[in-house]
Amino acid sequence: MIYWELKKIFKSKIGVIIAIIFILLCGSMALIKPQMETQKSHRNEQYDLIKDTRPARVIAQEKLDAKIGTIREAANSQEKDDFSKAMKEISHKKLKSMENTKYSDVSFWKVFDYRATNTLMAFFMVVILIIVCCNIYTDEIVSTVENLILTSKNKNRALYSKLGLGILIPTVLYGFYLVIQFIITAVQYGLPINGGLQVIRIIDNPILVRDAYTIIQFIILKIGIMILILATLGVIACLCSFLTTSSIAATSGFLMFIIIPKLLTMVKVIPGNVQMVLNSINFVNLLFYFNQFAGVYYGNVKFFGMNFDLINLCLGILGMTLVAGITMSIVSFKKVLVR
Repeated sequence: MIYWELKKIFKSKIGVIIAIIFILLCGSMALIKPQMETQKSHRNEQYDLIKDTRPARVIAQEKLDAKIGTIREAANSQEKDDFSKAMKEISHKKLKSMENTKYSDVSFWKVFDYRATNTLMAFFMVVILIIVCCNIYTDEIVSTVENLILTSKNKNRALYSKLGLGILIPTVLYGFYLVIQFIITAVQYGLPINGGLQVIRIIDNPILVRDAYTIIQFIILKIGIMILILATLGVIACLCSFLTTSSIAATSGFLMFIIIPKLLTMVKVIPGNVQMVLNSINFVNLLFYFNQFAGVYYGNVKFFGMNFDLINLCLGILGMTLVAGITMSIVSFKKVLVR
């Protein structure tokens, strides 16, 4: 049934729109890149761009030395509270795992990491989810196919396949996107090398990274978290489609789900620990400030007298949101879709 659903989507106008958006996404991302480790520039008081003309390797080594120096400072800092104590331990671990302090070429990984979880990519993926998943069931109502589905012997298979697409579509599309960007980046910067070196070589702020990850480990972690976010949004978009009778209502419900937690972060009466979680877990921040969430350490948050790692707690909430979305969709098959 999933194959039939996919075939129906890609034979329709929606399929053409998705293909155009996806091609536009892959093409535009192939043209952008971060400032490389071998480059350095700044703007003066007149806002003129001043470029460092020293040899690329000298610039890159200077940047790496500065990052290592920052980590050493954190490792030698005073333990004022639990957060500084944890940061000191993490910094010691990073220094201990650093076998080589000389610059090595990591251009491929720097660019691929930037493209793999870029905000523009996340925006395009959300647009695709709105187009496909928010219409996954409401289209059947508009085309009067709903009654045929609900009275069919294959009702459950049809409905579960639609729900499955909420996870499958963002995961597969994101997977295709990663493969395409991997190939494009390899063509532009050469095959990936030095992926086993420490991740501080490709990121701008090495202090907040929560462990002594290698480059490959860190990128895999970020990709996994992005898949969790997109799959959760896909399931919620499908749920909105199951619970409403029009595309506009489903899209509105989906956007409210994304925006309301962000608005709640501005409500001052909410307790500080809840505010911390909302600031980290709301989907606006997750999509637009992803690099400030994935793989970083922001300390603990206290609930019911117990300390929880803030980011791990947020990941747990994301996982529970995904499970809740699936559960509520299944319940809607039995309780709501008999309207």
